[in-house]
Amino acid sequence: MVYCRNIHGSVMTKEETYQELKKRIINEELAPGHWLVERDISGEFKISRTPVREIFRRLTSDGLLELKPTKGYLVRKLNLEEIVEIFQAREAVEGTAARLCCLRGDGNFFSHIEELRAMFEQIDIEKDSTRGVITGRELHDAIVDAAGNALLSEFYQKLKNLAMLIRNITKKSIEIESKSKEFHLAITKAIQEKDELKSEHCMREHLSSTCRMLVESYLVNKAGFMKVEN
Repeated sequence: MVYCRNIHGSVMTKEETYQELKKRIINEELAPGHWLVERDISGEFKISRTPVREIFRRLTSDGLLELKPTKGYLVRKLNLEEIVEIFQAREAVEGTAARLCCLRGDGNFFSHIEELRAMFEQIDIEKDSTRGVITGRELHDAIVDAAGNALLSEFYQKLKNLAMLIRNITKKSIEIESKSKEFHLAITKAIQEKDELKSEHCMREHLSSTCRMLVESYLVNKAGFMKVEN
């Protein structure tokens, strides 16, 4: 097992170092387009360059870093086309999971859905949009877990990393998060009714609506993303 020390001097494993860098990327402490220098990471965490390279490769596999030949690794910056593709993939994976969870979920799952629905009803998005993001993530995780399909779960985990980069954008938009709350309430209601077709429909509508709002309302107009030409 590889150990390193963080800036405070406490011992960290290679896995903990990976998790720390992943957290920084997701929280935008390492912003999209930021270059990760092997020497700097090695120096900060007091870890040799070999495990740092392994961590970089793993984060690249997660979809969080991008390798530029002869230049190195940088934090991935999603373009408009990639964001649309992510949402299209999520519709297929999470729409199917929403249908399956109605058929395969146990009593604990449906109790959890009831709790999440109550939480959504109490969230004031204008005052605490971050809570809406966190609760939404918990709902999506629970649905995929209850679907009981190993391949869907694997695909979901890959997409989840990329979705976290997008959530840094959506949580800044009250309009997007307010609409997401409405869809999450509809999804939980359909699941409580064990209506598998309605659950899948609501999930797909939620994801396609969020994608449209990102493209139309935020990315093109506010974030300065270049519109992809057909």
